[in-house]
Amino acid sequence: MVILRGEGITKRFGGLYALSNVTFEVYKNEIFGIIGPNGSGKTTLFNVITGIYLPDAGKIEFLGRSIKGLPPHKICRMGMARAYQIPRPFPRLTVLENLLVASISSQNMKYADALEYDMEVLKLLKIENLKDVPAGSLLPFQLKRLEIARALACKPKLLLLDEPAAGMREEEIDYLAEVIKKVSGTGITIVLVEHRMELITRVADRVMFMHRGMKLFEGAPKDVLSSKEVVDIYLGG
Repeated sequence: MVILRGEGITKRFGGLYALSNVTFEVYKNEIFGIIGPNGSGKTTLFNVITGIYLPDAGKIEFLGRSIKGLPPHKICRMGMARAYQIPRPFPRLTVLENLLVASISSQNMKYADALEYDMEVLKLLKIENLKDVPAGSLLPFQLKRLEIARALACKPKLLLLDEPAAGMREEEIDYLAEVIKKVSGTGITIVLVEHRMELITRVADRVMFMHRGMKLFEGAPKDVLSSKEVVDIYLGG
């Protein structure tokens, strides 16, 4: 089953094509990676998918319904959540309170239901011991975990992760790979933008390689990353 589909997506900023005729499909319960050098259009594509940018051309469908032109909060309520590369939680609220805000505002959950669900999210990410800590007191790697937890608090069917491994040490990437697989195991579909190939190769079922706003390749990670053109463009081989 296709959960997310983009067809001919084009986005211009003045005379610059940030996205040019990008077409892709994401299937239910898979982990779909989007890779490419800086400036290839990955984050712009995320912004189009989540309703931050309106595409100049093309179609975007989520759960079989067009979401082109819908505002981000409506797309979120349909079951799509995004964890940003740079976390921006409410610094004076505790970790748990940040999750409660996300759950109640996005899904209109009752407090008791939200509390029960969000505690399970904290346990899944192994940060339940931080539930009473103000977000502004967290270390960078803890903020990354909180950002993913806030997205999961929205009870998504589709989770978008924007460079979650940025700045992480190897042991933190081990933890992140474990978390992504656990989240996927709960039935949540994941789309992952990432530069760290050691994470992509461990978790992604398929990847799409982008360059200069266009999709160049799509397939299994090992097949895409072994392409000479990808190596020349992205890995500097």
